Order: sequence, then structure tokens, then C-alpha cells
Amino acid sequence: MLNRFRRRLDAAIRHRVDARADERIEERIEERIAPLLEQWDRAQRDYEARLGGNQADFSYLRSEFDRIAPQLAALEQRFEALRLQLDASRMDPEDALSRAQLEHERARLRLELAAHYEERLRRLEADRT
Repeated sequence: MLNRFRRRLDAAIRHRVDARADERIEERIEERIAPLLEQWDRAQRDYEARLGGNQADFSYLRSEFDRIAPQLAALEQRFEALRLQLDASRMDPEDALSRAQLEHERARLRLELAAHYEERLRRLEADRT
């Protein structure tokens, strides 16, 4: 009988102490976690902002690569054709040099024209904003 009474008394005390301790522990946990959660949210927002900027930069670089790649492929093809032509004809070095310089000048002029066009587009877009 004494054991039964002791168990009931222990259970009642444990229940009351646990309820009070749980409330206090939860309050202290909330006090400590709240600043950490706020810091986490700030870091998450900063990460999202930076990621968005990097994605925009990547898409710009990708579009530039897609724009320039066909031009470079065409230049490589022309240089290869010239190389084969030079090998086939065995022309003198002076003539080969003049042809190579002429081809180089054509390529440079095309790229310069594309750069001027892009600059004009950038100025127009800047005036819009």
C-alpha cells in the first residue's frame, strides 16, 4: 500500500514539475533560437539575391557564346581551307603571307563591326532604362 501511494505521489509531482519545466525550457529555447532563425532567413534571402544575379550573368554569357560560336566556326573553317590551299599550291612565302594577312584583316573587320553593333545596342538599351 505504501508503494502504491508513493508511486501516485511521484507521478503527481513529476507531472507538475514537468509541466512547469517544459514551459520554462520552451521559453528559453525560443529566446535562443529566434535570433538564429532570423539570421538564417537573412542569409537565405542574400543567397537567393546572389543566385539570381549569377543566373542573369550566366544567361548573358551563354547568349554571347551562342552568338559568337558560329562566327568562330566559320573563321576556323576558312583558315583550314586556306591552310589546305597553301599546302596544295605550294605558293611562295610572300604570297602566303599576304593572303594570311588579308584573311586576318577581314576577320578583324567583321569582329569590329559586330562590336560596334553591340555597343550601339547597349547604348539604346541604356537610354531606355
